[in-house]
Amino acid sequence: MKRMRIPTDQNRVRREEARVATDPQHGEEEYRIGPGRPPKEFQFKPGQSGNPKGARRKGSLVGELKAELERALRQNVTLRHGDKEQTVTMRAAGIRQLVAQFANGDPRARRDLIHLAGKLGVDLMAGHGEGIEEAIEIAVLAEDEVLLADYIRRHARNPDPVASDPEGQSASDAERPDPTGTNL
Repeated sequence: MKRMRIPTDQNRVRREEARVATDPQHGEEEYRIGPGRPPKEFQFKPGQSGNPKGARRKGSLVGELKAELERALRQNVTLRHGDKEQTVTMRAAGIRQLVAQFANGDPRARRDLIHLAGKLGVDLMAGHGEGIEEAIEIAVLAEDEVLLADYIRRHARNPDPVASDPEGQSASDAERPDPTGTNL
């Protein structure tokens, strides 16, 4: 059986005094003290943390990872090209490999190289403007020129492609032969 402890009158008076205290900010208003409601003088002040000397924060991994990456990129590696050996940094070897993959047509390498060049301010087209124009001129074959000329001829007669004749056909449709062979 559980023993009950009967509080003395002195303890009861202290508890009641502790439960009801005056709020110094609001004059004589009652402020009940209890669970989750500490006395005002022991509450945290605005801008004050609960434990100013508390546990130290752990540093983020970003600084460590950045330092480790820089150390790895500064390491030297020996590249063999035929009989020749060349010592370069890992950074230079990685860039060379990225450019080689780009030259072989790897779409991911193209994406990465264009992104890296944009970030570093490198103009990938520097000095190649005339070469691109020549390549475009060569790519336009005689057959393509005939198709372009026909397109220009058809659309030059009727500058407004929406305009139509009284029967509801556009001017270019009226000139075309009927594919079924029945001219209606």
